[in-house]
Amino acid sequence: MSEVSIYESIFGAVDGEVEDLGGEADEDKLNSMSLKFESRVSNLEDMCYIMEKVLLKEPSDAVVYAGFQKVSRARAIWDRYLDIADNVEQIYLFGEKDDDLPGHENIEFVYLPEKHPLVREWFLVIDKNIGSNMMVAYDQDGFGVEDLKEDRNFRGAKTSHPDHIDEASDLLDEVIEDLA
Repeated sequence: MSEVSIYESIFGAVDGEVEDLGGEADEDKLNSMSLKFESRVSNLEDMCYIMEKVLLKEPSDAVVYAGFQKVSRARAIWDRYLDIADNVEQIYLFGEKDDDLPGHENIEFVYLPEKHPLVREWFLVIDKNIGSNMMVAYDQDGFGVEDLKEDRNFRGAKTSHPDHIDEASDLLDEVIEDLA
């Protein structure tokens, strides 16, 4: 089985110094095309929402890889993901199976075994012909069974570099194949 880490594969390749975003960064910073960061949950939620909004505007050829650590973490935004699924070719949702969310023909669940490296990562990879983008963040505090805590600390990167998107997509496709 592929024991890959998107964070380990991509973080070092993204240019720049790590910026401490704290708990509340402005939208311009979160919308950066390239960024290395330390952050809390609220910024990751906002960063992903900014990226997801593009997918809601119109249909595209996008393939989306979304890592929520645990499937239940997607429940709060599931309606949005069902709307996104109507506009993209495919969504692969990664996480430990701790919930059963309503299905959609364009959503495939990729259930991660306990202690898989991707369980410690929160990621969103949007792979499309024009406008690819990705964010990956590593949970520095560890991931337990409790509800999502807003003060958890992450370290990560955001990039639109095509080579980084291709590498992340290829690695995630390997995981999908291995777990099929």
